[in-house]
Amino acid sequence: MKIIRFSTFLDFGGVEKRLTNVASVEDEHEWIFCAINKGGQAEKEILLKNKTVFCLNLPYKIPNIKTLYNLYTFIKKQKPAVVHTSGAEANFYGVLAAKLARVPKIIAEEIGTPSQGFFGRLIFSYVYKLTDYVVGNSLPVLKYLKSQNKVLAKKLVLIPNPILFRALPEKQNSNGTFKLISVSRLEKVKNIEGVLRVVKRLKEEGFSIEYTIVGSGTIEEDLKNEVEVLKLSDDVIFSGFISDPYPLLLEADAYIINSFTEGFSNSLVEAMYSGTASISSKSGSAEEIIKHGLNGWLVEVGNNDDLYATLKEVINLSNEARQQIGLIGKKQIEENFSLDNHINKLMEIYQ
Repeated sequence: MKIIRFSTFLDFGGVEKRLTNVASVEDEHEWIFCAINKGGQAEKEILLKNKTVFCLNLPYKIPNIKTLYNLYTFIKKQKPAVVHTSGAEANFYGVLAAKLARVPKIIAEEIGTPSQGFFGRLIFSYVYKLTDYVVGNSLPVLKYLKSQNKVLAKKLVLIPNPILFRALPEKQNSNGTFKLISVSRLEKVKNIEGVLRVVKRLKEEGFSIEYTIVGSGTIEEDLKNEVEVLKLSDDVIFSGFISDPYPLLLEADAYIINSFTEGFSNSLVEAMYSGTASISSKSGSAEEIIKHGLNGWLVEVGNNDDLYATLKEVINLSNEARQQIGLIGKKQIEENFSLDNHINKLMEIYQ
């Protein structure tokens, strides 16, 4: 069976990470990974896994007749059994082109809870009617698809993101300075500014904290300026994009994701798999993954006071208590988010 996975880009980000992990599958099917626009880091990683990659470098803003026509001719030539699209632009162009090319099975995948206006909701309601199934990686995403895009319940399928398990060394004990880490795109929606303000409050109370921010994005310079304003230059490290964050996660005492909105956070799952005690805002799939106080902590979205109180609680725990919570989280991830589980669920709808 020939399967084409469409995304807007194959550079870096949550969608790309998911596709890179999926590309690790070794089975009898022919997997093709295609970016409507540019490639990059994910393209390179997928090629190393001996999978076929196409980066078409087409305009991706909606609408564009040239892009739709080029995708149609590409799909017609490839003759896939399945087209599976991920993300707004890929869903729009990929589904329409696959329908025109009469692909037997068409799957769209929403990667988060988008901010769609009236016409956006209307357009994607129509696009999703052309699919066989619409995949969401968390319950909030499925709820949005059903309520805002009017997707029929029988079409909706919950398939969490996969991660690749590998042997990791044991976590290191704290040396006195509390090491906090975020692995994230540097965008407004991630609300890293809120974390910085909480770190400032805790520093003023005498806590010794080192906060490492792993990632890149459009507000990187704004965040660096904010660090200067808050006088945290000696306490905050910008590491840039790192393809393998595990070494830094293993050194950290706690991981934090403080998003205003989120779909399924790959970095949260990776942090928990590393055994790092994890804190997340109540957004996206976090409430499905974290049981507050048992395998991690949840905080109210955009509530700096709640974040402050929770982070202070985590800092005041003993190393042993934090590590125990981290190990419980690691076990849950191993039981629920394997690549085999993910592929098996895909095959149920592909076939």
